[in-house]
Amino acid sequence: MTQRTRTRETDTDVSDLLNDIDGREGAEETSSESYTSRAKKRAGNLFSVRYFGVATLLLGVAMFFGGVIPILGSVAGLVAMFAVSFVLGAVTSDSKIAETAVAGGVAGGVVFALKNIVALSVAGFPIFAIGLVAGLVAGGLGAYFGGDLRDGLTKDL
Repeated sequence: MTQRTRTRETDTDVSDLLNDIDGREGAEETSSESYTSRAKKRAGNLFSVRYFGVATLLLGVAMFFGGVIPILGSVAGLVAMFAVSFVLGAVTSDSKIAETAVAGGVAGGVVFALKNIVALSVAGFPIFAIGLVAGLVAGGLGAYFGGDLRDGLTKDL
């Protein structure tokens, strides 16, 4: 009896590098798989921890170095964060808006709080919340518009 092998022919994509799934999307589930392993695979489809980590790092660097412009300050950091999340949304083949928005919120809150450390000591949590909400909006909108551009360029009319 001949043995059938399954080959997967795809182009190397950024989303393949950032995806947490082990590449067996179409494989049939066997009875030997435990419930927890199947649940982990399904959760990996909903929220990619690896992508979230990379996006948090990139968006944090963008907000920090984008905000070094003396006059504009944090607004330039948010514009830089929007630009990076736009590029992330445009180069990944899967929609990762939730991961990018949460990463933007975390990065925005931390960087905004660190840059305004004096105000943070006086006002406390509201300073972190301002950066968190602004980063959440900038990251989410950037990823949405980047994904929209990607879909517009790749789908047939």
